[in-house]
Amino acid sequence: MDEIAARKIYMIDTVALGFRRIVACYLIMDERTALIDTGYASSLSEIISELVSHNVRLDYIIPTHVHLDHCGGAAGLARHFPSAKVMALSSAVKHLINPERLVESVKLVYGPDILNVFGNVEPIPEERVQAVSDGEVLRLGGSELTFLYTPGHAPHQISIHESESNMVLTADAVPAQYPDFRAIIPTTPPPSFDPQQYEESMRRLGRLNARQFLTPHYGPTEATMERVEKLILRTRNWISILSQAGGDEIGHTMETLRRGLEEEAGKPLPQYAENLLRISVMGILKYLGKRQLF
Repeated sequence: MDEIAARKIYMIDTVALGFRRIVACYLIMDERTALIDTGYASSLSEIISELVSHNVRLDYIIPTHVHLDHCGGAAGLARHFPSAKVMALSSAVKHLINPERLVESVKLVYGPDILNVFGNVEPIPEERVQAVSDGEVLRLGGSELTFLYTPGHAPHQISIHESESNMVLTADAVPAQYPDFRAIIPTTPPPSFDPQQYEESMRRLGRLNARQFLTPHYGPTEATMERVEKLILRTRNWISILSQAGGDEIGHTMETLRRGLEEEAGKPLPQYAENLLRISVMGILKYLGKRQLF
């Protein structure tokens, strides 16, 4: 558990799918304690072990959106911490209570056996889940968490501003940049990627003049508008490249994007970044209405 802001915010490596430093969740400690995101269900034992070893008792479990690397462990954590309240955007709540449609969507993207890797997605009792809305504030003590609706990556996503540190927990409202692979990779998955909303959400976060963005993929990054515009430019570039590719050219275009990332990072593309590249390209292709031939 890495300290981000003095005795306030801690980053937990979920060791997602056996990889280190690719999926983080964040613990905010005050008079009450909140865990922002939960990792995959298959990471549950790692997260609980980390919390228990530091004598942490959760008051709030807050998945920023209902993609399984962010919400998969929510039911297991709620079971382990029976007094904790689960909080999510109103449009995400139904999927936490009844994850059947969520699971089917995940299988369509990743394949029918993917839960063997991601872990089973369990329902959370309705009385344990509370809906939040854009602009709503949760007070943990001296710390205030402001929920910010940031669609584009997903229509059920919130980011969170923490008042005392002036940091923003971005969820996937910004592209990924891994510590061990420093190329910028847009987070543009199917089925609901919307580039206009994605850009608007990034600029909204940039205008907060935060000290840092705390990203799930992975860790603290700059929060300047200059960086935001760089992230937007990368996403626009990928959309432009893919919009010009015909159906039988998609594989070649994927290779072009892969080479660009490897040149930027100065090393071969690792498996976890390959997975994100593929899923992000799928989301852009779906937005463009193009067939996916890979």
